Amino acid sequence: MYKISKSYVHLLGSALGHKYPYVDQLDASFMGKSDEYIDITFVYEWLADLAVKMGDPDLGLKVFNNSHPAMLGILGYAVMSCATLGQALERFVTYHALISDGSLLKLEFQEQFIKLIGFEIGCKAPRAFIDSGAAVVLSLIKWLVPDRQLSLLRVELVYPEPEKLDELKAVFGHEIKFSAALNSLMFPREIYDYPLISASPTLDSIHSDLLGAQLQKVVGGLMSVRVKKIIKDELFAGCIPTLKSTARRLKVSSRTLQYALQSEGLCFTAVFDGARKELAHYLLKHTRYSLKYVCATLGYCERSSFHKSSLRWFDMTPQQYRNNMDLRVSS
Repeated sequence: MYKISKSYVHLLGSALGHKYPYVDQLDASFMGKSDEYIDITFVYEWLADLAVKMGDPDLGLKVFNNSHPAMLGILGYAVMSCATLGQALERFVTYHALISDGSLLKLEFQEQFIKLIGFEIGCKAPRAFIDSGAAVVLSLIKWLVPDRQLSLLRVELVYPEPEKLDELKAVFGHEIKFSAALNSLMFPREIYDYPLISASPTLDSIHSDLLGAQLQKVVGGLMSVRVKKIIKDELFAGCIPTLKSTARRLKVSSRTLQYALQSEGLCFTAVFDGARKELAHYLLKHTRYSLKYVCATLGYCERSSFHKSSLRWFDMTPQQYRNNMDLRVSS
């Protein structure tokens, strides 16, 4: 089960506006639970149903003018203490799991642009959820650099082009690609160095430690769970994690990490392979990326190695597995 922060969902409902009477149902249906997170599929269903009932396919975009950094909880305030907008975006991506573990985020740096890429894991997210997530990011940036006129170079969205585009263009600009492989926001490279008026070196250090402790609490006590998340994040970011680099991320020694995994009857290699398998399943099932891209993302230097792993994981080649998943979806 993939989950999302209750407080985020609660404030998301508020940001949609009081004129939507169904927003109040969120409290009764979800907020009464004792834990801090809820099944993200509940939120998908709620937003999809709300958009239909209101007759408003642009529902998620309403968040842009009504959101606040508080929607992100501690993360919203922690990004405000960063020195630059680029560092704030990096922190947002690194600790996004505090909001939800139902998606992966990645920052891609090129000479002329910065691209924030995201994709949902598990069930397909409705348009309202995708729009609201992108709108929250843009609204957060507006809060962080209110003295800058920021323009998007391009937006890519996984859902098909809707009939009306006025609201989408008002929020995202005119360069929008629909039916894309992944959702993404593309910004000029120069925004990385934009200084934040709320920057504070002292608070930045405090927030960094606090976020690390909070993430450890959220991800769970099992070391294997925490290691698997780091491996997926690193692979998606284009890095090949090792025992040493993972231990460094966890702020423990390599030997301590080995012992912790051994206590669960596991080793780093086994957890690494499991993370690769899960990421391969998602990329083959839910994206249209080429097999060459998937192979590289998973950290394989040779296609033949990926081919062998796929046979071991799924009893079929990567292409056969993708075709099989397509047949299941169509049926």
